[in-house]
Amino acid sequence: MKKINSKGKCLCGGIKFLTKGFHREVSNCHCIQCMKTHGNFAAYTKVDDDCLKFQSKKTLKWFKSSKKAKRGFCLRCGASVFFKVNKSKTTSISAGMFDKSLKVKTNKNIFVKNRLKYYKIDRSIPKFNRYS
Repeated sequence: MKKINSKGKCLCGGIKFLTKGFHREVSNCHCIQCMKTHGNFAAYTKVDDDCLKFQSKKTLKWFKSSKKAKRGFCLRCGASVFFKVNKSKTTSISAGMFDKSLKVKTNKNIFVKNRLKYYKIDRSIPKFNRYS
């Protein structure tokens, strides 16, 4: 985890946020839900909820994607921005939503058994069939 201050937003700017504090290294998720939500695997970092501040969330909509979690997206541009496990005190943020590249690295691939076969996973990054 790295201590970072950063800004982010969706494509249209309807969702704008600031993050301060520790950001988890990026996890690439290859689960079916991420595939359907992002059109490919998803790259997420994660912050404590008290480190996430909204400047604008007028277009933020939450979708209950399972019994265990929900996903936050923009009603206007359709960007998939957040993933949140129910009752957790952390929020996962799509790594591509930040205005500048975060100084974190990808440290794992999860749910690799579901990955699509048209791309290869970097062998130097650990992989797991479930959440590690």
